[in-house]
Amino acid sequence: MERLPALGPNVHRGVCFAHSYQSGGAHGYGSDASRAQLEEVRGLGANWVSVTPFGFMSSLESHEVRSVRTAGAAGETHERMRRVIEDAHARSLKVMLKPHLWIRGGAWRAELAPAAGWEAFFETYEPFLLDYARMAQETGVEVLVVGTELRSSLTETASWRRLIARVRAVYQGELVYAANWDASDDVPFWDALDYVGVQFYPSLADDEHADEASMQARLSVALDQLDALSERVQRPVLITEVGYKSVAGCAVRPYEWTEHRPDAQVDPIAQATAYRVFFAGVAARPNIRGVYLWKWFTDPDTGEEGPGGFSPRGKPAAAILQEVFRHPVGESSTL
Repeated sequence: MERLPALGPNVHRGVCFAHSYQSGGAHGYGSDASRAQLEEVRGLGANWVSVTPFGFMSSLESHEVRSVRTAGAAGETHERMRRVIEDAHARSLKVMLKPHLWIRGGAWRAELAPAAGWEAFFETYEPFLLDYARMAQETGVEVLVVGTELRSSLTETASWRRLIARVRAVYQGELVYAANWDASDDVPFWDALDYVGVQFYPSLADDEHADEASMQARLSVALDQLDALSERVQRPVLITEVGYKSVAGCAVRPYEWTEHRPDAQVDPIAQATAYRVFFAGVAARPNIRGVYLWKWFTDPDTGEEGPGGFSPRGKPAAAILQEVFRHPVGESSTL
């Protein structure tokens, strides 16, 4: 089989590095297990990681965002966030800090509809984000995500522009918004940011029997749309997430969580094939400046997802990552 080309020298070769909250967070960000996994990620050839602290909301109708700050919590505390950023930098990995919202019960954040109105939402979301913007500045984070999959809020252009301006007042790095793949054209403030960001989960197939040629054709349509957007707003693209589960038919509705397909047949080869198709398509797209794979856990023994989950660790997909993450000729290995 023909070898895939390495991603270009200016492209983020990234992994979404996920905190393990189990066992009270003992094997999460900042732990020995986390540091060992950062070494493993670096060994793949990755030169970036995204790290994600969550803010919590009680419902889609709520407007209040609660941050995890205290050391006693199992989640992404400020202490753990600072440690994982320092640990990544110590291993020559650049960092994209990606604050995210979690709605109780797993409701989709793209459908937020705060009963108190969007002004009330931004009054609580802004201090949440500015807290991480200051952390990003203090720890030397290279890219900060100002919002993730908040599609229903995109009508609030003035609020977003005001928030972005206030973030820039305290943070000197680069900014991106992580849009749903089917809503990236709806973001009205790309010009205020440094990148177009996309959570890239379009279907590449209608059933598990689709061949690579048909998957490549479907992918090409989606990438054409990103190219057109990039040219229109004059910003390069970061694929802030892309992932395929280790199950048959993983290219069909790849955005579905593992638990949404409990009866799916475990098939690591299908995952590797989907990644091969994806990277073969991305290689020819100079507007794409970064790719972040969903996901790699701080704890390799986590029970969060089973063998059919998204993680490529220890599976044929990891070899695909090594193939495309290898350093192009002439690029420093310390990027």
